[in-house]
This record gives sequence, C-alpha cells and structure tokens, in this order.
Amino acid sequence: MSYCNCQVAYAKNTDGTSSFTATMDIVATKCMESFCVDPEDWIRNAIVSRSQHEGDLIYKSELERHLEAGTMPMNPTKESLILGYEIPVIESSNTLPISN
Repeated sequence: MSYCNCQVAYAKNTDGTSSFTATMDIVATKCMESFCVDPEDWIRNAIVSRSQHEGDLIYKSELERHLEAGTMPMNPTKESLILGYEIPVIESSNTLPISN
C-alpha cells in the first residue's frame, strides 16, 4: 500500500474545457514541496508540456491526412487542425482504436 495518497477529480465542461482537481494527503504534499518550490507551477508545467507534445503529434497527423486527401481547410491553423481531430473510440483497454 502506498504511503502517499492523492484524490483526483476530472470534469469536462459543456464548452469543451475541463477542470482537474488533485487533493494530496500530507505525505504527498510534503514530498512535492521537497522536490519543487512551487507544486502548482510544476503541475501546470507537466499538463501544458504533455498537452503540447500530444498537440504536435495530432497536428502533424492531421496535416498529413488533409494533404493526402486534398481536404485542407481554408486558412488552417495549428489550433484549428487539432480541434478538428476526432479522437478514436476505444471500446476497452484491451482493444485498439476503432476507425470511424
């Protein structure tokens, strides 16, 4: 059993944004404060860095898909291509994404 505990909650809002809340116990809080001066900044950086990495992958994939299919939208931006990406549906963790 872990001696550090953290409760998390994720909620997707109707406008497409989301909220993520992490509540760390006293041990997890102490450990976070030990390796970083500002845990909030570290968590924000982790989310943004990982999201931007995934965004770069999605952008490249969408750019290639549109170029190959000749379906490039007018005045595409990185944001518009990422937002136009459809996340594959996964039935369970034991299956591959289903192509739509």
